[in-house]
Amino acid sequence: MTRDLTPAEQKVLASITARIDEIVALGTVAELTATTVLNGPGAAPDYPAFQQRFARLGRRMREVRFVVREDLPATMGANTVITNGEVPSVQEIQLRPGLVGPGVRGLTDRALTLVHELSHSLMEGLGEHPVKDYAYRRGWAWTYLSADLARSNADTYAEAAALLVERSENAWGQYQAFGRLVARRGELAKRSGTTTLGGALAWLDIMVNRAWVRASDCEGFAVTTFTEAKWKTPEWSVWKRHARLLSLENQLASWGYITERTVRGGVACLLPKEQAVVAQLFPYLGELKHAVDRIDPVLVERGDRITFDAASGALRVPRGTVDRAPLALAELLLDALIEGTAGLPEAKPFAQRARELVRALVDQDRDVERQGVAVLRSIFAAVPAVQPSADRWAALAVELDAAVLADVQYRWERLAKDIPAVAALPDEPDRKVLEGLAGYFTEDIETLRTVHGRTPVPSEVRRELAATMKAAALHITNAYPGQRPALDKLRARLEALA
Repeated sequence: MTRDLTPAEQKVLASITARIDEIVALGTVAELTATTVLNGPGAAPDYPAFQQRFARLGRRMREVRFVVREDLPATMGANTVITNGEVPSVQEIQLRPGLVGPGVRGLTDRALTLVHELSHSLMEGLGEHPVKDYAYRRGWAWTYLSADLARSNADTYAEAAALLVERSENAWGQYQAFGRLVARRGELAKRSGTTTLGGALAWLDIMVNRAWVRASDCEGFAVTTFTEAKWKTPEWSVWKRHARLLSLENQLASWGYITERTVRGGVACLLPKEQAVVAQLFPYLGELKHAVDRIDPVLVERGDRITFDAASGALRVPRGTVDRAPLALAELLLDALIEGTAGLPEAKPFAQRARELVRALVDQDRDVERQGVAVLRSIFAAVPAVQPSADRWAALAVELDAAVLADVQYRWERLAKDIPAVAALPDEPDRKVLEGLAGYFTEDIETLRTVHGRTPVPSEVRRELAATMKAAALHITNAYPGQRPALDKLRARLEALA
């Protein structure tokens, strides 16, 4: 359920609006060109056309309706709802409560989230919304989009905005996406001549993401009803605009998951029990999407199959399995992902047909996105297979671990600079972020322990990180004394690496 914004939330939204105006004003053609966000494979990028769309974001901020939705999935900071009629239009943008919560810290990060959503609301032609979700800044598919598709990708707008702000504030790295996945993705992209694993992970990311989005569409369509007269009129728009969703329902029926939509009491509908089955698709695809985001590629010499461990995120990739082009290798990765997550409660209803299900959701995607994905497929299809040598495969394994270690060092260095200023802020809501840092450190320390088991972390790096954490803990516990035991334990785990 959604609700209207409170007066306090409206005030925060007004501050975010002003920040977006400032960011949009930075986006000249020259400045946007310098971000290189469109510089992917294929034809040369059209930055003037990109700038025309980017310049409309501030206006759209004032034209769309904003509501708060308490139960937005954890994977969404906000959600743009677009009608599915003959001429689609933006119905509303749904916000997580925290996005318009108290405090002013993180105003730029909030603005970047809304830049992404606002890009979905851009209209061209007769109600055409050209900007979709193909790749995310923190995902495997980032940097693999063609220039034209990048211009029609929502997170491209967020990344451009982030880079514009960093340049204007002389704060490189403040708003870009960092993390373990980003570090590994960058290393694999640099080693594309050694292996197609980077491209395969990108295509896997695209497939699972589009299937996830389409599963949400299926859930919404499952509760849609049609009068008998309209249902039995082939030329009516239900057959034109919903043909692919109807095809997906019929596919589910052919597999025995549901019974086909029929007319009951003058209304064409699915029974409630069928609607419930369709509603299970989205959480299952959400788990697959989460698994893709957690992948830790572990490159090994021996073995004849790729495996995925859902608990750790470890994707064990033997060298002999990667002598394939990206599309073929991505299918093996998908098989491993499905098999590794088969034990999750969300997977049980669909385990036997999971791969066919993902393929069907992608094949029956929305028309515009389906065409975009077809372009991407052709780009990946043109990449030849590569068989890495044993030496290069072993070296790449070390390089991936080194990239993760460098990422942790960089992010902790930034934390060391930011935490004292945050701890000194006068308002409690602005300091609240400090309470979550124990979880942030925990995740990184567990990553370091995993990496250390494969590629030992140098002692000087361990000492440097321990000193950084000790200094950070001092500021955190001054503001929140109750955090001391957890932070002491974490530092001891870090220092115990040997």
